[in-house]
Amino acid sequence: MYFYFYQVIMIVSLVLSLFVIGMLWRRRHYPAAAAMTALVISIFVWTLGYFLESHSSTLERQLLFNNIGYLGSMSVPVAWFVFALNYSSAGRLLRGRKIIFFCILPFIFTVFIWTNNFHHLMWSNEHLGTSGAFTITIKTYGPVFWAALVHNYLLVLAGGIVLLRRLFVGPHLYAGQAVSLIVAVCLPWVWNMLYVFDMASLPRKDLTPAMFAVSGIALTLGLMRFHLFKAVPFARELIIQQLKEGVLVFDRHNTLLEANSAALKILGVDKSVIGKLFEGLVDASRVFERLQSTGFTREELTLAVSGEKRIYELEKMPVLNRQEQQAGWLAIFYDITERKKAEEKYRLLAEYSADVIYKYSIKDGKFTYVTPSAEKLVGYTESEALNVDISRFLTPESSDKQAGQLKKDLQNGISRRIIQLEAVHKDGHIIPVEVHCSFIIDDEGQPVEVIGVVRDITERKKMEEQLIMQDRLASIGQLAAGLAHELSNPLTGIINYSSLLLDRDLPEDMKQDVYSIRDEARRTADIVKNLLAFTRKQPLEKKSVNLNDSVKKVADLRAYEQKVNNIEVNFNLDPSLPLVYGNDSQLQQVFFNIIVNAEFFMLQAHKRGTLNIVTEKAGDYVRVSFTDDGPGIPAEDIKNLFTPFFTTKGADKGTGLSLSICLGIVSEHGGKIWAESQPGKGSTFIIEFPVYCEDSV
Repeated sequence: MYFYFYQVIMIVSLVLSLFVIGMLWRRRHYPAAAAMTALVISIFVWTLGYFLESHSSTLERQLLFNNIGYLGSMSVPVAWFVFALNYSSAGRLLRGRKIIFFCILPFIFTVFIWTNNFHHLMWSNEHLGTSGAFTITIKTYGPVFWAALVHNYLLVLAGGIVLLRRLFVGPHLYAGQAVSLIVAVCLPWVWNMLYVFDMASLPRKDLTPAMFAVSGIALTLGLMRFHLFKAVPFARELIIQQLKEGVLVFDRHNTLLEANSAALKILGVDKSVIGKLFEGLVDASRVFERLQSTGFTREELTLAVSGEKRIYELEKMPVLNRQEQQAGWLAIFYDITERKKAEEKYRLLAEYSADVIYKYSIKDGKFTYVTPSAEKLVGYTESEALNVDISRFLTPESSDKQAGQLKKDLQNGISRRIIQLEAVHKDGHIIPVEVHCSFIIDDEGQPVEVIGVVRDITERKKMEEQLIMQDRLASIGQLAAGLAHELSNPLTGIINYSSLLLDRDLPEDMKQDVYSIRDEARRTADIVKNLLAFTRKQPLEKKSVNLNDSVKKVADLRAYEQKVNNIEVNFNLDPSLPLVYGNDSQLQQVFFNIIVNAEFFMLQAHKRGTLNIVTEKAGDYVRVSFTDDGPGIPAEDIKNLFTPFFTTKGADKGTGLSLSICLGIVSEHGGKIWAESQPGKGSTFIIEFPVYCEDSV
């Protein structure tokens, strides 16, 4: 019965070994899996040899299978020891040539086993015998056998100690792994020791291979229950040494227990400081003096490491045992040099940016951070901005718009927004701004702050307005071209019929009126003609022009209106005024627009007025000046006088085009136009044209 039980146990051991090899193959990429695979294969060979030996009835066959079993038994201790070291230190200790070194003695012992018939140093006096139900080979062990046995026991013992030291200091998971591994490997060797030294009253049959059935169960439990090879413990010392942060470990008596290489480099000391009391370390580095004077806190310090200036964040913290009592303390050095450089870089970008960067607390309704550029944009210093309510920075309409949009975004879960608002400068003037903002969310998913960028878009708004004006001018140009075509026919009729009237015998006063009708119709026809030429981008017809004559023609045209409205016109025209080169109709249009504007503002100011018109030569230019005694022009309006659609007359009394048209005509003639004014003392419009030179035309 005992014989059959032994056979069943060995078969179970063989099957479990194959099962474990299959599980290990699927985990072959995990650390130390290769060493464990070699270990289980060795166990399989050992068990197989002894299983075949138990079914052999001759001495020769038993010795053959016994030697095959020894191939496995000599490999198991080496594979176990290599596995223990590699598993507990993440495969960083034994590889390649180092493993070959540990295989030299087992290889020599194996050679002695297979050549024993020539020297009998492993065993002698081999003969068959019986022990219970077993047929066994009885031997007398030689000196090499005992040397091999001691060697194997030492390797198994060393591997077990390595796992005990490495794994039992870790969490429960690693302790479970350690138990399963030590049971799997050490139990068969304990049984082997009982057999070799005849320490148990059992049949003289080596049952060590049978114990590998228990090993297979233990390994299976380790693989399936304790995540063997999936969760691999790394050596504590290895981790600490590879940390980039400097780590110092002190016990409660202030003895330095450990310092990794990063800490030694930071402090500029060597390993000789380990084991010394804190008081003896102060002379080694001034940092220890700093540690002595600070409590458990964080602070920054600057150190020279290898001749380079580095910035560190030093954290000092207590180490507590399971009873929540202080067992020691740690000092950790975090290198924050690059972070500080990045912070400085972004600080400079923020502080010197034209845009305003801010953080706004939703709960408090206050700014928690603004960049110095806020003073340039809205006139408030950084400290003032932090104490001013957000509504002070915005117009009432923009404040309501911003608050409503904020509430809507919070309800809809929108985290980013671009919105255009009107900011109010400290001095009261309005600034169009574009705000890019994002919400900062807390751990509960609630928005607590808004971070954003405010950009002055005044120039962009001006450009947009100019584009709109250009589009409107283009539309007006198309309309004017259509009107010019429509006006051509009736103007031709007026000119023709007035000419026919002049051929008749009319009273002299009536004839002068008809002349005026014909001349103004011709002038209007010329304006229409010029307008058509302008819209078609055709060159205008130019010739030499006497500006005195042009001014008088326009003044005669406005004489009746001026007389009715009590406007006195004084002329100071230079009789020797040089000629200019241009289109007379266009030049009269310029003078006409300026005179009409002067009349409007004088009448608006005091229901009457005086207009002085002066012509003179100014260097290489002919100058015409129109000076009125109206209300004058505010300084902020002078720079916009010639901008299309800019008007101070009101939307129902002016289009804002007359002066921009004047600027275009004067520029077309190579001249200049500008205004000078003092509020309350009237205005002067000055126009200059180049003196006509026949050679330059």
